[in-house]
Amino acid sequence: MKSDIQLLELASGIKDALISSGFLTIKSVLNSTALDISSKLRVDLYIAQIIFQEAKRVEAEMTKIPAPLDVNSAVPVY
Repeated sequence: MKSDIQLLELASGIKDALISSGFLTIKSVLNSTALDISSKLRVDLYIAQIIFQEAKRVEAEMTKIPAPLDVNSAVPVY
């Protein structure tokens, strides 16, 4: 399974620490709590909350459905 952790906009050291601690996917981060992340990575709870929020942001971007092209606005009206 390929890790999507690299999609997170976090320092590379934090991403490496996530992977080393068993967080191989964004979903695995989101299935944990900030307290779990803090404990496993040995970082402050504040940092763990930032990691969790970034995972939520990236997941939302990945699941966003693009708006359909509005064909009517592309056709000039005479």
